[in-house]
Amino acid sequence: MNFFGFEDNEEIFNYFDVQNLSIDHSLKSEEIDAYKDLIFSPNNINQIYFKGSCDLVTIDLIKNLLIISEYCDDSKIDKYVLLDLGKEKIDSMLDSTFDNPSTWNLPYEIKDNNFKLTDIPKFRTLKSFIEKITNKNYSPIEQIMYLYDVIKMFNYEDGSDKELLPDVISKKSTNSYGMNKLFSYILNDLGFKTFIGEKKSNEEKSYVTIVSLVDKKYSLGGIYAFDPSMDSLSKDDYSNESVRRINYNFFGIPLSNLNRLSYGERLVNILAILAIEDSEYSKEKIDNCTIKKIKKDLDTIKKSFGTSYSDIHKIIKSTRIIDIDTLVKINEEVYPKEDQKYREYLKDNYISRRKELFFFDAEEELEEFVKKENNQL
Repeated sequence: MNFFGFEDNEEIFNYFDVQNLSIDHSLKSEEIDAYKDLIFSPNNINQIYFKGSCDLVTIDLIKNLLIISEYCDDSKIDKYVLLDLGKEKIDSMLDSTFDNPSTWNLPYEIKDNNFKLTDIPKFRTLKSFIEKITNKNYSPIEQIMYLYDVIKMFNYEDGSDKELLPDVISKKSTNSYGMNKLFSYILNDLGFKTFIGEKKSNEEKSYVTIVSLVDKKYSLGGIYAFDPSMDSLSKDDYSNESVRRINYNFFGIPLSNLNRLSYGERLVNILAILAIEDSEYSKEKIDNCTIKKIKKDLDTIKKSFGTSYSDIHKIIKSTRIIDIDTLVKINEEVYPKEDQKYREYLKDNYISRRKELFFFDAEEELEEFVKKENNQL
């Protein structure tokens, strides 16, 4: 018998060149024996991918084999779970015990077969963050307001749109995309339907989150735009949290108002077309548009809201405005300890800022248009 306990030195090194494993289905008994043989032999495994129709039973089996193998250093092997397991199974994995959790990468977002992964400690932080800002006693719009306020309190900074959400949470700072992405992600996790729209101005990008909302408590229903990044105030300039929460200028804007915002040009994607009064004309614009992104956005928004274009357009037209009195009532429910003076400041700030942010109201805009037409005749 040789040093390794085997008669044939070559057999023991059968798997020495193995570096990556890819498991794409649930393992059968004979396959399990083969994987045991591999993991319990000298090898150079440094990455393992779980994908296809692989399941939690197989993942758990491999996890346990790695831990007891004398030839595998579990702390140096990166594991990637490229599976759409669903929220319940992902939560089960997050609640499980792992010897080296930072080497396990789970999908926190899956879109068009693309997986955004983060390690288990960061995923747990993301999950904990969502749990802390979730209040089951809130109505839908109250829950949205509380989340909106939490995110707009992050420090605004220019940066990459590719930043991972767990990193945004740990830093408590991000750009327009990061704030809207986190806002949209958590709303989706809470059961809301959302879509992130993009706005370009002088080649700079900013974003807005579109939310389908029904709240019987306030008789609200429709599709609204939110942008926490536009309502954020710097902590360096304003240390008081109540003061930093006072802006709600981009909270719950009906899509029909988007094209009249004076802070930038109209949204360049599908949202601008959705705001057009004539549904047939707007649909024709989409069909005739040669820009692939427009059609891609249409598919995305239809998928996000789970309904047809015509139904989305009807919902937009019937969307009720969240007026200042309703906004104050929502704020009173979310922050009952704030005094009446604060509500007055909130109201004054909202009214004054709205005058700056919006052009004329619909009737005034129509009058201006008629005047221009008459002057040209």
